[in-house]
Amino acid sequence: MPIIGAESLAASLVAFLAAAVASAYLADWLGVAIAPFAILPLSLVAAVAVLLWLRRRATSDRPALTTFTLIVCGTFAWLMWRARPDFLPAGTGSDLAHHLALLVYIEQHGRLVHDATLGAYLGEMIDYTPGAHLLAVLAGAWCRRDALHVVHAVVALTVALKSGVVFLIARRLMPDDVPRVPFAVIAALLLWLPYVFFVGSFMEQSFLSQVVSELFAVAMWWALVVWDERPAADAMALFALFGAATFLTWPIWTGPLTLVLVAIALVPRDVTWPTRLRDVAIATLPIAVVAAMHGVRHPNGFQMVGTGGFAIWPTPAELGWTFTTVSAAGVLFSATQRRARTATLLLAATALQAMALVVTARHAGAAAPYLALKMFYLAIYPLTVAIALTTAAAWRALPGVARGSRRAELMAWTLVGVIAVAVARPIAQRPRVNPVVTQPTFLAAQWTRARLSSDCVDYLVADGYTAYWLHLAVFGNPRAAGRALDDDTFMVRKGLARWILPNGLPFAIADHFDALPRDIRTNVDVLARFGPAAVVQRRGPSTCAEPRKNREDR
Repeated sequence: MPIIGAESLAASLVAFLAAAVASAYLADWLGVAIAPFAILPLSLVAAVAVLLWLRRRATSDRPALTTFTLIVCGTFAWLMWRARPDFLPAGTGSDLAHHLALLVYIEQHGRLVHDATLGAYLGEMIDYTPGAHLLAVLAGAWCRRDALHVVHAVVALTVALKSGVVFLIARRLMPDDVPRVPFAVIAALLLWLPYVFFVGSFMEQSFLSQVVSELFAVAMWWALVVWDERPAADAMALFALFGAATFLTWPIWTGPLTLVLVAIALVPRDVTWPTRLRDVAIATLPIAVVAAMHGVRHPNGFQMVGTGGFAIWPTPAELGWTFTTVSAAGVLFSATQRRARTATLLLAATALQAMALVVTARHAGAAAPYLALKMFYLAIYPLTVAIALTTAAAWRALPGVARGSRRAELMAWTLVGVIAVAVARPIAQRPRVNPVVTQPTFLAAQWTRARLSSDCVDYLVADGYTAYWLHLAVFGNPRAAGRALDDDTFMVRKGLARWILPNGLPFAIADHFDALPRDIRTNVDVLARFGPAAVVQRRGPSTCAEPRKNREDR
């Protein structure tokens, strides 16, 4: 099947983001400052080159292009609307503060972390692959905004593009005698059923790097689908570019895609072995070089495979019995179809890596197989494509369906509409997570940081993760020293108690001043107000050696 215009556009957009990540990382590795407005033209050149390269042999398919555009724009619009009114990171958890702390460091210094002593401040983030953070810093500079205020939009854009690429993969794998576009739309719609693994992964759980990397991983899969149909070096070059960006953003996803590459390269076909080996080398060597570059400077980064952490178990209760049942049917059907073998292989490779990660986690003594559970976040993409292919096959078996007729396509779009309504209803009813980061609290913290010593500032907030974000990412306090080692610093009730009792810290940031207990509100002076947030000062004696910054520190 030839490349279509929507695919060339999608590959170009992903190439722009991938080139930006790779260029910024390479600049830092060479000791050059990360210059956003030098990286921008390089990324645009890469995107235009990919677009022109693919369009030379692309055919027109306006319905597919229109549908791809609607999927991407609609998904992006919904994700931004969901984050209103501040359009700041919408999730929660300690990971969010860690990501934002690294974001601030890169933005302020124009380089990545190379000083091991900064581990006291950034912890494991000094060895973290920084692709998502680089994208946010670059986008912030291009938009004349700080990275904090664009990171949600950047992640939302990658999710929207990922939905569009899944649609294109499903369309390419569809049989010739079904309406490809409507049945491919089903794959993009069904992504919303396992909500916590698709959107909740960053709107609730704050797995920012993982989510951005999923775009590049899905784009790698698309390149494999193209190569499986018509082996050529250009598809493998795109696989390499997307794979390098995947590794630099969240390297775990490169394993399953590389396994699929090797598997389909071994399949008998009318391609000589030297040509196959050449294509595999084109695909894998750049990724290996990037991995070696990162490993040389951050050898501790590879220890993450044995770490523990929070991840949701993919149980039927969490996924819903509908998605669980149709997924099982989709896997069984796809395993018998030649066209769907990349989806089957990707699921098998994902499961194989998950088992290896379980063994690694047990050997390392981790409390839970954290990264093994994370593999399901990738598995939802081949699962939804498999379900869409199964649905198309069931539709073909219906009696009286005229192949290629307008009536048949209308029936297919009617089915899409029914599925869209069924998927949209629970999403519309899903409650929003109270965000950890809000604009009024951020403004209060900015005012405080400019005038007061952070050592003298307490937190009167409704969520302990808000206090954690303020302490680490805004005020730049160390994670491995001082008040961060005391859990009481971030406990909501403990914070309120400290301000009811005398002799505490003299200043505090309150994210909802009017919601504070009356005993606190009537015994503090409000120094500044930012909507519901406020900076307050204790009346009476306090415990802080340097309550205000020196004039030269302002």
